Amino acid sequence: MSQILVYISCKDLEEARHISKTLVREKLVACANIHSPIQSVYEWDGEVCEGQEYGVILKTCLTRYDALEGRIKSLHSYDVPCIIQLPIQGGSQEYLAWISEQTH
Repeated sequence: MSQILVYISCKDLEEARHISKTLVREKLVACANIHSPIQSVYEWDGEVCEGQEYGVILKTCLTRYDALEGRIKSLHSYDVPCIIQLPIQGGSQEYLAWISEQTH
């Protein structure tokens, strides 16, 4: 089973916690790590914007990705949320097995 990391950003800590807890409860992810506020700079509607966001790293299996992406979009406040899938190249076999167990 292929495990992956999924990175998302959220507008505030409340949204990051809500999305993370929902995804864990629904077994779409095994774990979520919410990171301290980050400063984001991006262009939106032709304007350079700057703001504070919270980064979240989600741990799951590749087979859960499509459902996970859809659920994040349904929970997220952004029109186009950042959702990036990253492969896990290796790691503790016990931990990777735990990810698989938690998401099935």
